[in-house]
Parts: sequence; structure tokens; C-alpha cells
Amino acid sequence: MTPYYDDGTIALWFGDCLEVMAGLPDQSIGTVLTDPPYSSGGRRENSRSLRTAMTRAAEDEDWIRGDAMSTNGFIYMMRLCGLQWRRLLRQGGHILSFIDWRMASHLAAALETADLRQHPILVWDKARLGMGTIFRNQHEFIVHMTAGNPAPPNRRDVGNVLSCPPVRDGDHPTEKPDALLQKLLSVVAPDDGVVLDPFAGSGATLYAARTMGLKAIGVEADERYCEVIARRLQQIPLGLVAPRREAAESAGLPGVL
Repeated sequence: MTPYYDDGTIALWFGDCLEVMAGLPDQSIGTVLTDPPYSSGGRRENSRSLRTAMTRAAEDEDWIRGDAMSTNGFIYMMRLCGLQWRRLLRQGGHILSFIDWRMASHLAAALETADLRQHPILVWDKARLGMGTIFRNQHEFIVHMTAGNPAPPNRRDVGNVLSCPPVRDGDHPTEKPDALLQKLLSVVAPDDGVVLDPFAGSGATLYAARTMGLKAIGVEADERYCEVIARRLQQIPLGLVAPRREAAESAGLPGVL
């Protein structure tokens, strides 16, 4: 396989993340920051559907590949991912994975069975109300794991509740905000490490890494989003990438490193 996009700093692969990760060398990754399909669906297995549970505006073909998996399918996939992450990460490397309230415990358990160490969960406070039948949804979770004992953080001034407005009308239905991703990377990503996002979506993680001067690898199974990612990355010429401290400060993140 050859990368869909590769500029020497950011590489993007179009295909199955498990197949791509299997071809990467041991301990070649510094950090995993990703947003897998939550596969939440309905509250019961027999009531899962994309449109009624996840969004009222998108047709199935416009939604996310893999998001209609059963709970068992999700656990199986994430355990296989976890096994690859355990092999790929440097000792102490961090994993941060977005997830919702239904699937957080399943995700953490699947990764723990891959010999990854669990840490306190992070809360993304979206600072605005979403959908909800009684109390309106205002947050998502971020499961935090490491490959063995955690490497020391780059900074110690970030709490585990992070407030940041969500992306509206982005390039992807579940695109995460750049400022939030940069803040997460500013805590756990080593300067000389590679950031891996096996569920790249519209490339938000890759874009954040590029802005901070970090190397990154992304994998995306939907070619239409590979096109989006390549276009986004080309908007930042390599010679104009901001130093990591300046990039973090421009996103409202003073005091990095």
C-alpha cells in the first residue's frame, strides 16, 4: 500500500486501519488521539439505527462508516486496535479516544484487555446543549489509556474537564474542534513522537498536529474524507508551520512546555 497523501510530515492512508497499523513498525508512535465510530445506536441492540439515534438530519449514506456495529462488534474492533496500539506505542505512550456515555465502559474494557493501562476519564464540556429526552446532552467522554506506566506530561495545568464549543457545519458529522485537540496534544504528545489517528474523519487530529509542528499518521476508510483531509493539509504550507508554543498560544493555550 502507498499513502493517499504524504508530505514528509503528515501521512494519510486510505483503507482499513487494522491492515495499515499492522504494517507500521513496533514502538514507532508517540501518541494515539482518535475518534472511532461510537456505534451507540439505540438503547437496546435491536433498536440500533443511525438516523434516529445519532442525528435527525443525515441519511445513512451520508453518515459514518462502521457506526452501525453491534456492541460486540465495537468491542471486538477496539480490542484489535488496542493490541496494535500496545505494539506501536513507545513505552508510556498515551491514548486519548473520544466516546459517548453508552460505549465508554465498553471501550475502556476492550483496551484494558489489550494490556493497556486505564487512567481517569476526561470530560469534554461542549459549553452548549445538545439533544436529550430529559436532561440535554452537553458532554462527551475521552478515554485515557497508556502503554504501561505513563510518560510524564508536557504540562500539568490542564484539568480533566475541558470546555470547548463543538464544530458546527464542519467537513465531517462528528468533527472535533481544533483548539480541543491541540490542548490534548499539548499535554501528552512528545515533540519527537508521531501522532496516530486510525479514524481520521476529516483530518482534525492531523491538522492540529501539523499546526503544532508534530508529525502524524492518519488512516481513513472513506475516500471522500481522504479528499477532504488532503485538501485541508495543503492549506498549511510546510514552511509556514508555527512552532509548537506559538501554535498552542494561538489556540488559547498559553504556557505549553
